[in-house]
Amino acid sequence: MRKLIKSLLKKTNWRLKKIYRNKSYTNEVPKKELLDAMLACNGIIHMGAHRGGEAPIYDWFNKKTIWIEANPEIMDDLNDNLAQYINQKSFQALLSDKDNNLENFNISSNDSASSSIFTFGDYSGIHNKIKMIKTKQIKTCRLDTLIRKNNIEIDDYNFWVIDLQGSELLALQGAGALLQKCKFMLIEISKENIYQGGVSWKILNDFLINNNFYPAWKTEKVHTDVLYIRKQN
Repeated sequence: MRKLIKSLLKKTNWRLKKIYRNKSYTNEVPKKELLDAMLACNGIIHMGAHRGGEAPIYDWFNKKTIWIEANPEIMDDLNDNLAQYINQKSFQALLSDKDNNLENFNISSNDSASSSIFTFGDYSGIHNKIKMIKTKQIKTCRLDTLIRKNNIEIDDYNFWVIDLQGSELLALQGAGALLQKCKFMLIEISKENIYQGGVSWKILNDFLINNNFYPAWKTEKVHTDVLYIRKQN
């Protein structure tokens, strides 16, 4: 997701040289719809935080951000990376459709970037050199429970970024009625069996359309991010 947003910033000639001094932009075609969503949204909930790589981008847009990361082993690094951003905070939670289920969380060899409750599927085009190297047992948490327990004003966060390695639908089901508060959603989709038991693009797309979202663009890619926008009533 960081690549898509970074390429968008390049396209609009918005220079973040201090942030990306040692990073190069990709050649991915940027999406105007994503820029419009970033400008229009109130704030962001980023599910699947990893180490918060997009934090400087969200800060540049002056957006309050809630980060949610499942892997407790990288929370210290995440918090260190967010320390300079006063409008960004993090929570450790394994998002799902139920609270307090004990799940096996598989930690991947690529700095935990592909970690998931699922193991890799039979499609080898994405993770052919990556392995799950260990497993931790972590209790699940619904998104609406996390929001309620931490007294978060959900209306302040109407752009959701969801990058959960096959668990995207479980997290959305765990949002309950709060899903109606989301206006923009940048979500990772998979058209092949990348995670065994992970949600397919068709099922995820059907769920979002049934909940009044539509995709902002089409893609031929097997594994990528798509922006969904809530239809205006």
